[in-house]
Parts: sequence; structure tokens; C-alpha cells
Amino acid sequence: MLVYFCVDCEASGPVPPLYNLLSLGVTTVRETVGAHEIGESLYLEFRPVFPGFDPEAMAVCGLDPERLLREGLDPREGLARLREWVLEKNRPSRERPVFVGHNAVFDWSYVAYYFAHHGIENPFGYKGIDTKSLAMGRLRVAWNETSKESLERLLALPPQDPAQVHRADYDAHYQARILKALLDLPEPPKVPRA
Repeated sequence: MLVYFCVDCEASGPVPPLYNLLSLGVTTVRETVGAHEIGESLYLEFRPVFPGFDPEAMAVCGLDPERLLREGLDPREGLARLREWVLEKNRPSRERPVFVGHNAVFDWSYVAYYFAHHGIENPFGYKGIDTKSLAMGRLRVAWNETSKESLERLLALPPQDPAQVHRADYDAHYQARILKALLDLPEPPKVPRA
């Protein structure tokens, strides 16, 4: 039984370590008989440790770096908490926890870098699923049709709440809805090999 972990990160810029991982949301999706089920969630905010703060990225996430300096988790403590939570929620699966991101290259780069930088084993390893790429294959659409807004329409999902978009916990949960919808689509007929 696979457990998928839909991860969303908000950061102070496009790449670690020039910029900071500021918040992280994760929501589980589990295989069940005949479908998938959205499960538990975790939300963490981190104290900034690197000097980079891109004004555009900060405007998008809306997080206050001064507040995070006072109230955010030390990254090492937050990552240890994340790792423990992922391993607990992954039980009793014998498979490695599956990292899932919507544009996974961004989110995975921050998660993997922060685990490596702080000397904590990454429970996801180096593999993950990108829901944008999965949507291209499952829905047979072009890359430019894989935004959350397009998938909301194509998968008949409830509309996103504009007041919560770019909150890592909200986005992780919405990404779990996208993953569940993509995984629960009927299988296309198999084409026999010649």
C-alpha cells in the first residue's frame, strides 16, 4: 500500500540555498480498495537562515520574514519533525514514502536541499511524482494545460479559494485532490503490442 505525500513549499525565492524555505504543507493520499483517500496534513513554518528574499516571491507567499525570525521553527527541528511525521504516516507500508509536488522540481529541490544541508536523512530519497507531468499522461494534455486552474476544470474539482492560495497547507491539500482525481481516473484501454 503506497502512501503519497503531497508537498507544497513557500520560499523566499526560486532556489536553495540562495533563498529560504519559509513554510511547508504536506497532505497524505493513501491507496484504498478501488480508490484513493485524502488523509492527514502537517504544516510547518521555518525561521529564515539564508540572506535571499526576492520581493516578488515574498509578495506571492505573503509571509512576514520578521515574524518567521521570531516564531518560525529552527529548520533542523522542523525537518526532524517532518521526517518523523512522514515515517509515522507511512506505516504499515513497506514502500518508501512517495513525494508528490505540483511542479515537483521546485518543492523537491527545497526539501532535498534542506534535509541534506541540515544532515537529516530525507525520507523521500531522490524520487518523486510531478502531478503536472502525471496530468499530461493521464489526461493527454499539453504542459500549458496543467496549471491548477486548468486541472480544476478538467477534473471537475471544487474551485480554489483565492484567499488561501499560496498557503502551503492549503496548496498541499488541493494538490492531494488533484492527485486523487488523476489516480482515480478510469484506466484507458491497453493497446495490444504487435
